[in-house]
Amino acid sequence: MRIVVLGATGQIGTMVMNRLLQLFPNDEIIGCSRSAKGKNYLAFNIYQEDWSALGKTDVLVNIVGIIEEKGENTFEKVHVQLVKDILRKRETIGNPRIVHVSVLGADITSKAEYARTKGVADMLLMQEENVAIVRPSFVLTPGTAIVQKVNMIVKMSKWMLGIITLPVHFMTAKFQPVMGEDLAELIAKLADSKLSGIFYATGPKVMTLAEMIAQSKSKIKIIRLPKWATHWLFMIITSFKNPFMNRDQYYLLASDNVHDNSSMENILGRKAMDTEDFWKREII
Repeated sequence: MRIVVLGATGQIGTMVMNRLLQLFPNDEIIGCSRSAKGKNYLAFNIYQEDWSALGKTDVLVNIVGIIEEKGENTFEKVHVQLVKDILRKRETIGNPRIVHVSVLGADITSKAEYARTKGVADMLLMQEENVAIVRPSFVLTPGTAIVQKVNMIVKMSKWMLGIITLPVHFMTAKFQPVMGEDLAELIAKLADSKLSGIFYATGPKVMTLAEMIAQSKSKIKIIRLPKWATHWLFMIITSFKNPFMNRDQYYLLASDNVHDNSSMENILGRKAMDTEDFWKREII
């Protein structure tokens, strides 16, 4: 079996490559990215027209994605156009099985362009055969985006003598973070499966942002402001480039992001990993 992984050098991609190599030591595992180097890796530009360098592929795993637009890397280009290219070139690389990493909350009607474009890509893929779409909640890896946001809030509270003011709808939205190791194993096992459809990757515990902040080693008091008092302020703030939050992150932090994880656990053959130790390590 020849498995090609697009986006193989990011945090999730690295975990997926390691798990694939562990599970399938006798198969050919090829990790692709522009910066790929070394054994089992191929320097490859996903936007080039000629994909013949990938060779005949049995399984194509797509982990490419962005959480913020930068320059020419727009959500439309990275999430939607790439999937269109994969489907257009699928036959030329051997008509491989596709395992695609999306996001929990992917929705073509979402106000967040990140989630909307993920939804459009999923819709295109769901029309095809032999495709598995993985929709994870927040993926817990060292220094991941949600950790950065929580630690930023903790630091801001220290400037305010242990007090932080946040919109109440940030504090009540529910999330179900999943360990990166679980997501990597799910992807690896789906690569060697005939299962098709949407598979949700969520952890064992539902949490709110307030509960994530509470993992801090500092004692923090949160003053919760009503949505009517903060929504338009955040609409103004997020219309400008700023290090704290963009418009997409505002919508995503204010929306529930949970799903039953029994199908993931069935595929893994075990319970989802506990996240408690992760928060203790990562939150300052």
